[in-house]
This record gives sequence, C-alpha cells and structure tokens, in this order.
Amino acid sequence: MLNEQKILGALGTALPLTCLDVTDSTNLRLKEMCRSGDRQVQLLCADSQTAGRGRLGRSFLSPENTGIYMSLLLPLPEDDLPLTVRAAAAVCRAVEEVTGQRLLIKWVNDLFLDGKKVCGILAEGVENMAVLGIGLNVRMPERGFPDVPIAGALNTHADRETLIGRIAFHVLASLPEQKNSILTLYRERMLLTGKNITFNHSGQEKNARVLGVDDMGGLMVQTDAGTEILRTGEVSIGSGQVACLE
Repeated sequence: MLNEQKILGALGTALPLTCLDVTDSTNLRLKEMCRSGDRQVQLLCADSQTAGRGRLGRSFLSPENTGIYMSLLLPLPEDDLPLTVRAAAAVCRAVEEVTGQRLLIKWVNDLFLDGKKVCGILAEGVENMAVLGIGLNVRMPERGFPDVPIAGALNTHADRETLIGRIAFHVLASLPEQKNSILTLYRERMLLTGKNITFNHSGQEKNARVLGVDDMGGLMVQTDAGTEILRTGEVSIGSGQVACLE
C-alpha cells in the first residue's frame, strides 16, 4: 500500500490525493471522476493496475509493489506544446533529482534507461480538462517482463512515494513554464535525433533521417522529398523498436 503522507511530503504542497491498492486504470478512474463533476486538479495513484493502458490501445503491465501508476487531472495546456512533452521533461527531472539517473526520451512519450523502456506517458482529454497518466517501472517484477523484452526498470532503492511526489511536483511546475526551457531539456534527451527511421503516415511507409523536434513538439525528418514534420503516426528504427507518436 502506498503511503499518502509520504507522497504529499515529497510533493510539498496540498493537492487532493487518492491512493488505491488496485484499479483497472488510473486514467479511467480520473476520467470517470471528472465526468461526475469532480474537476479539481488532483492526483490519483495505485499500487497495481489490472488494465493499464498505453497509446493506441496498447497494454501497460502494472504489477504490485514494483512500479508507479499515477494520473493527474490538469487544465488543458494554454500553448501549442503537447502535455506529453512537458510531462516527459518533468519525469526526467524528477528521476534525476531523486535517483541521479539520466533518462532519455524516445519521441514522444516513452522514456528509456540503458536501452530499455522504463516509462510511458498517456494524455487524454475529458470535459475540457486533461488526464495525464504516467507509468514508471521502478523495480523489476519477480518474473521480469517476459512478453515485453524492451521493458526495463530504474532498479533504484528510492521509494515509490518520493518519486510520485516529485514527479507530480515537476509536472505541475512545468505547466506555467516557458516552453523554450522545456524544449531545451527535451531536445538534449532525444534518442532519435540523427537516426534513420521508417515511418507510416497516411498509409504510406517512408524512410527518413530525424533532424530534431520543432517548437510545437513535432518530429522534423528529412525524406527524399524534403523536410517533413510528423505529428501523428508511428516510427521505427533499425532495431525494430516502435515509438508512439502524438
């Protein structure tokens, strides 16, 4: 069971908080609460999920006692920078602050450590609000991730409550932050810059080289036809690993 007081202590500010032993999906629970009229900024987390979700309907394995499964109900961003970009930067800051580990970003919403995916981010709109879900593998489950060979974990001794609190702190702090400072960190941590990729867009498969990220969080790529900005779709790199695109 997660300790609510530890989370609030690490957060350092009063914020409505719900901690559950188990739920289907923290994002689903917050969306239901929002639709029922509870639209205050708040945090919901669970020790485990039975139906954790990633982008494009993918599942996110959420065993008990090993990971962070948290969702924040937030106002919609006021600028054109996607919330997932702000959240990725916030998680990088929190993890480095608490554990000293430097995560890298696989555009747009996956975070990697030592070549393994350790965190996924999912933002969804509901009732003119945003639900931001963050799943972070803190320690490896006893049986590992046998069906997801690319999955890894921080393998840190830091407690989950401290990480949850600091992640929530940095997410909230990022909302009014100028997007240039967010993008500076995001670009420094980008895994795909300079890589040759294949992407599927509007039913067509193309090859390209990643140039970087534009000021709206889009992926700039060089194709045979010239420079393109990707904002939707999927890309793959030589290893066959897939990055979900916002």
